[in-house]
Amino acid sequence: MRVDVKAQARLHFGFLDLSGEKGRRFGGMGVAISRPRLALRMEKARTLTVEGEQAERIEILAARFFDAVDLRPEARIKVVETITEHIGLGSGTQLALAVASGLSRLHRLDLSPEELCALTNRARRSGVGYHLFHRGGFVIEGGHALEDHKLGEAPPLLLRHEFPEDWRIVVAVPKPSGTISGEAEEAAFSRLSQPSEQLADQIAGIVLIRLLPALVERDLDTFGAALTEAQELVGTCFAAVQNGLFHPDAAPLIARLKEAGARGVGQSSWGPAVYAFGANEAEERRLLDVARRASPDGSVFAARGWNRGAALESA
Repeated sequence: MRVDVKAQARLHFGFLDLSGEKGRRFGGMGVAISRPRLALRMEKARTLTVEGEQAERIEILAARFFDAVDLRPEARIKVVETITEHIGLGSGTQLALAVASGLSRLHRLDLSPEELCALTNRARRSGVGYHLFHRGGFVIEGGHALEDHKLGEAPPLLLRHEFPEDWRIVVAVPKPSGTISGEAEEAAFSRLSQPSEQLADQIAGIVLIRLLPALVERDLDTFGAALTEAQELVGTCFAAVQNGLFHPDAAPLIARLKEAGARGVGQSSWGPAVYAFGANEAEERRLLDVARRASPDGSVFAARGWNRGAALESA
């Protein structure tokens, strides 16, 4: 038996409430994108072997899966495509869920998405990547309740909407001088500035009254302007950790893209990945050129929204 798993990168558009003063903490929104993507091929084997990029990390994830389900570690995993780690495109959650989902299918286990989430220890803060793995599109999740929260429980999905696939997305990843993940990420969250009492209300108002109606009505100008404003408000909470509203490697690039007339621009997760929206092919080409000139040593590419969840195929 063979199982192929494909999962898309994502853009994380920020948290809704970092304070928790209204009874829930975090909450977030984001979109799945057409590239880059993760692709794994799995087959039955007598031992556990992994071949390709990020092999060590995948082997650790697979070993944890087998230990959690009390099975012998038996699988051959070939890495076909990867999402670069620790640049803000969601590689960690997509990889963990892809490994667990694929191995569950390979060994004919009937594990629900919720069980896979708990088993992989994902969505402890943000549930955006978890929901996008299963559904694609644009999602908003409701964060964690501060009372009666069960360990390993994913935040509830509040909304999932098709993302217009004709909206052009330019993604630019400057060569990072430093990244935040793992223990460093845990420490960073403990040092975040305490949000003002009004901040969550401001972000909620922008999302509910401007961003979401614009998404439904396919109004890119309003959607992009609202998203940019929400991102800058969220950035005030992270300023003490990343020395400004954005990652220091992302901030100059964001400024250049705004000056170039991008219809919405911001940073995905901890960065340094940056995104900008364009309405048509001409705008996409112009933004690509601006990003490449501003970040000649980085990676710059065009993408679209992706409205399907991860694909698992058996043969």
